[in-house]
Amino acid sequence: MKRILFILFLVGSGTIIFAQNNSDSIVIRPLNNISVNVLGDASLISLNYERLFLINPNTFITGKIGIGYNEEFQLFSWGDATPPSKYLTIPHHITVNFGKRKHFFEAGLGGTFIHGNTSQHYIPYPIVGYRLQPLKSNKLNFRVFVCFPFSGLDSKQTDDIIFSLLGLSLGICL
Repeated sequence: MKRILFILFLVGSGTIIFAQNNSDSIVIRPLNNISVNVLGDASLISLNYERLFLINPNTFITGKIGIGYNEEFQLFSWGDATPPSKYLTIPHHITVNFGKRKHFFEAGLGGTFIHGNTSQHYIPYPIVGYRLQPLKSNKLNFRVFVCFPFSGLDSKQTDDIIFSLLGLSLGICL
């Protein structure tokens, strides 16, 4: 017996419903996330919008863009030291997510535009992480991820900003 997959896209609510034959359950997943990242993405903190593009109930692609803050790295900043420079950051990424129900492995590519007096205005990086993505709207989502700049942390590219390899994200699904 063939399985038939029906997909219904509800435009107004931003939700996709996957329904298969009667033996399978219906999966409803919100398509929009608003989140706050702490560290990672070449930002100390950032506010982000993310859109999910569902492939099937166990796979989706995400596109994210945000606005954040970072500052100049200073090992010692007391005495007559000048205050650290502050930077506006625009982190973004595209990731593929594989998993079941709410738990997903995430992998993709990201980058951050950095506005300010810095030696490098764009830092690209791969992303690997874990994502908790709820099945219903108005629920919390969570990500923990690792990102490492392609040129490494010891290069001229990242020498004047704080770059954390580990990032955390907490948000809400809409």
